[in-house]
Amino acid sequence: MKTKPISAQTRAAILDATWSLIVEKKRLDVSQAEIAAAAGVSRQTVYLAFGNRTGLLTAMVRNKDEQSDHVERLGAISRKQDIGPEDLRQYVEIWLDYLPLIYPVGILLDAASVTDAEAAAAWDDRMKGALLAGFKRILRHLADDGLLRDGWTHGRAAEFLWNLVHPASWRLLAVECGWTEEEFRRSRFQAMEIVFRKEPV
Repeated sequence: MKTKPISAQTRAAILDATWSLIVEKKRLDVSQAEIAAAAGVSRQTVYLAFGNRTGLLTAMVRNKDEQSDHVERLGAISRKQDIGPEDLRQYVEIWLDYLPLIYPVGILLDAASVTDAEAAAAWDDRMKGALLAGFKRILRHLADDGLLRDGWTHGRAAEFLWNLVHPASWRLLAVECGWTEEEFRRSRFQAMEIVFRKEPV
């Protein structure tokens, strides 16, 4: 489906309305009619601007990313040429600050992605295409510097750390078990030590 350009203001109104409705209704299947009404535009405008639900959900998540500097800061770290352990710690710190903000929609996308290809595409764009990819770039540098324990590749180490800070982990521990944000944060850094040597080889 070919999309048609709309003004930045209209685009932002549609994407903000989509996010707000999903948070409010605690479900992903808000209709284009509901979104259009909340944004003050026609349903056809929503359809023509984003083409399909995958386009809308992906744009919505990216729009949320653009409203704070968290994602920009994460990218700046992962793209550095000279990366050390402190850069990884900072990368995780930034993500843990951002996680509670995107959790209400993120966990719905995560749950729906098991059976909903459109939700999976939107969620994978951010969680795998951005966050996990960043972990892999950072861990490649640390592996090259001899900082990983025997048996850990940079890819497996990155996937392990990504798992530790995934919204599903936040749901299980912070939401269901009542861990405080500080307890969750501290435990993540303690668990991260599993993949690292005390001294580089």
